Amino acid sequence: MQESDFHYLVPATQNLNPTQYFMDLNNSTSIPFDVNMLSNPFYQLQELNGLQSMYSTSDDADEQLTLINERKRRRMISNRESARRSRMRKQKHLDELWSLVVWLRNENHQLMEKVNSFSETHDRVVRENTQLKEEVSGLREMVTSTNYPTLSEIGNESSNHSVSSSSDFI
Repeated sequence: MQESDFHYLVPATQNLNPTQYFMDLNNSTSIPFDVNMLSNPFYQLQELNGLQSMYSTSDDADEQLTLINERKRRRMISNRESARRSRMRKQKHLDELWSLVVWLRNENHQLMEKVNSFSETHDRVVRENTQLKEEVSGLREMVTSTNYPTLSEIGNESSNHSVSSSSDFI
């Protein structure tokens, strides 16, 4: 292997010559290592982003900003579209509710007309029933005031008469 096959990251502030890029096992001060990096994946991402920006060139930074701006723009478009769909769903639901209100009002109006019709019919039937009861009462008074025998009296007389006539035969 040659020296050009190995690539190590070094802080941009240090001016090291290429011979210092290789790890020196005797000198452990090359790149600091943080134990938190292993346990926390978010820390790893932050550290990597920090290292990447620290070691990147301005072209890389411009590309990253462009990428970040593009992601923000796509997210904003996506959010707008989602909000538009939400408004459309809300409007459709509101239209359905108004349609239901109109239908229920019509149904209520028809039922009220039927109730009023039944009420008028009921009142007419009650008046007619009252008149018929008065007629019956008047007819009963006429029958009792004239000395006509009632049906029950006629029935009793006929049964007494039939008994007496049958005793005549004995």
